[in-house]
Amino acid sequence: MRIVQALAFAAAATLSLSAFADPSVAPASATASAVMMSSSTHTAYRLTQDEAEHMRGSFRLTDGRTITVTNRMNKLYVDLDGKREEMVPVAPKKFVTRDTGATVAFNQVPFADEVVVNQAAR
Repeated sequence: MRIVQALAFAAAATLSLSAFADPSVAPASATASAVMMSSSTHTAYRLTQDEAEHMRGSFRLTDGRTITVTNRMNKLYVDLDGKREEMVPVAPKKFVTRDTGATVAFNQVPFADEVVVNQAAR
């Protein structure tokens, strides 16, 4: 009876130790078709209310369309092709829209005079 308990304890200990294993090292049983992916850690960029207020305005794009950037508290919104979307900051001058994933880049903050929008599919 003690052997069964000892084996159960050893199995549980092995499983809990594997949780602390380095994920960058592939297990020995990995096949050649396994794909290792590493992700870099990104710190979220926080937009201040003052920055958001100074980024408001209407901007004419090179294709003739006009976008309007508005803010509410420290969140920015863009009216793009008749749809209002929240812009999530990913860098001091670069944003990604929450719904469609379009990127919006400003040439300077505050008082941008050039905006580039990339609506490539995700």
